[in-house]
Amino acid sequence: MQKKNQDSIRVPARLESLEKLVEFALAALRRAGIGDRDAAPVHLAIDEACTNCISYAYPEGQEGEIEISCRNEPGEIVFTIRDWGRPFNPLEAEPPDLSLGIEDRPVGGLGICLMKKSCDRLEYRRQEGTNVLTIRKKISKQ
Repeated sequence: MQKKNQDSIRVPARLESLEKLVEFALAALRRAGIGDRDAAPVHLAIDEACTNCISYAYPEGQEGEIEISCRNEPGEIVFTIRDWGRPFNPLEAEPPDLSLGIEDRPVGGLGICLMKKSCDRLEYRRQEGTNVLTIRKKISKQ
């Protein structure tokens, strides 16, 4: 289901919806004049955040939705990802121990670490029963 406002999209929280969410974000980055090289880290962060929402926000068997919106602010583009699932602040997640060999590392955590490094700023808040993750990327004129 897509809202009439072209600056946001709301879809079922299913892996089949991931492509629509990412395409929405890539189109917004292109409209903002962000080239492929600068868009790639933002694309990675949005893909990871949406995948986490789809995979973990809702209990097994429970249907849910995910919404992504985009707005341009002076000097930056801002994406907001919202779900109505269980509370989870990715900014409080323990960073992975990168000193361990890959076979010794527990599964998880690396995606959140990549999200943090990919954007200029990440913000989280719990608002009216929703998880709201904001991803900010500065726009440099090319």
